[in-house]
Amino acid sequence: MSPRKKVTEDQQVPELETVPDQSQQAEPPKEPASVPKRPPSSAADILILNDQERGFTPEDSEDVKWNYLSGAMHTHKILTGVVSGIETLENGNIICAVDYEGVRILVPGREMFMDTWPEDSLPSIRYQVRLRRCLGATIDFMLSGIDFTHRAAVGSRREALKQRQARYYGTNRVKVGSRVACRVIGVGNNRITVEAVGVDSIIPASDLSWEWFADVSDLYAAGDLVVAKVMEIGQDEETGDYSVRLSVKAASENPDLPVLKKLVPGSNYFGVVTGVRDRIFFIRLQTGANAKTATYRTKEIPAKLDTVSFLVRSVDLEQGLAFGLITRVIKRHSRLR
Repeated sequence: MSPRKKVTEDQQVPELETVPDQSQQAEPPKEPASVPKRPPSSAADILILNDQERGFTPEDSEDVKWNYLSGAMHTHKILTGVVSGIETLENGNIICAVDYEGVRILVPGREMFMDTWPEDSLPSIRYQVRLRRCLGATIDFMLSGIDFTHRAAVGSRREALKQRQARYYGTNRVKVGSRVACRVIGVGNNRITVEAVGVDSIIPASDLSWEWFADVSDLYAAGDLVVAKVMEIGQDEETGDYSVRLSVKAASENPDLPVLKKLVPGSNYFGVVTGVRDRIFFIRLQTGANAKTATYRTKEIPAKLDTVSFLVRSVDLEQGLAFGLITRVIKRHSRLR
């Protein structure tokens, strides 16, 4: 494994990138000294890529479309489209069909990620799963070849990622502590894969939401946008490629704190078991708070998605959790009945 240089949040003070806004550019009216100024909108601290720019529309003629694409290829312009198909060729290789304003762009599977499989072999199951999870995702790409006779074009997502990394990470525009709008490009295995302005990153379920949930696919799908906080940035010393650790949860304050403060120790509340791991039960209380316990006093072992009665013994505001025990299974999940 190649050595990596890492920067942690404690080592760097974030300087957030702001989104240009007409209201910010104009000089604000002066307020009386006695009137406190309102804090700037938190949205202004989020780095967002504008992927709405289009060089043509589906209604334009074919000549207009392909002339624009030719110019985009020669100027190394980054284009943005939606993965509309994952196709397996006769030789076993995989290509991604990307829709760009009605024009079909082919991106070979080898050109979808910064890493790839050996040149003389077919994609492993792991790569096949990664590629198929991209279906419906919004991705950047750069054109690498155009056939005007057959109206066909080939692109590379990897080259677009390299350009984004050089522009945003190489110039220190993305820093530890920055909040970044990320594109979801894959969902599965209780985690999501996102692209954060040129860097693909996996965010585990524990960093996705303050609220505990049973299935990550209930919250996210390929093509979604999420705001995440940059927790750590690394760079491979051999390839120069960047890596980033992100947290969606850290990008916002815990909304459960007001509810947790109202929980009364010694009282029972009902909730749903969102998961069981290492004999620890994770419960989402109906009041809007998370609870955790390894103890239950029921005839049957509680299971995931069961509705249960939970006795609160203590509340930890720092962890954002209620602790106690499961006293009763109120309703078994339908698949267990």
